[in-house]
Amino acid sequence: MKETRRVTTIRTLCAVLLASGISACTTTGLTTKPQPTPPLWTSSYNVGYTVMANCLAAQPISGFTGVPQIEANTAIVTLSLNDGTQMNIRFIVTRTGPGSSVVEWRRLLTVGGWEPIDSEARNRADACGGLS
Repeated sequence: MKETRRVTTIRTLCAVLLASGISACTTTGLTTKPQPTPPLWTSSYNVGYTVMANCLAAQPISGFTGVPQIEANTAIVTLSLNDGTQMNIRFIVTRTGPGSSVVEWRRLLTVGGWEPIDSEARNRADACGGLS
């Protein structure tokens, strides 16, 4: 009798743990969209957002070319390889007022060796914003 209770208790415990594990998986991202990557840096400039986006796209950064997509009050400059393959590296430029904008720098790549591009991107934005 004790053995039967023990087996039942173990089975119940396993069922509860399995149900908890499945519940945790379904509520931690498998059924929802992943959250956007936060910007690595953000900076404000006294330059309009379209001027800023076109400037950021005009010169390559670390061998990448820039492709601007300008929409109402926001512009995204996605960096691409020379063959046109778009990377998950981008400037997001938002209009904050007449003649002013905020630039966010985002990249999904986290493999070592990408850190220099972050400072190069900041320097490029500062140059486009008239800060250097």
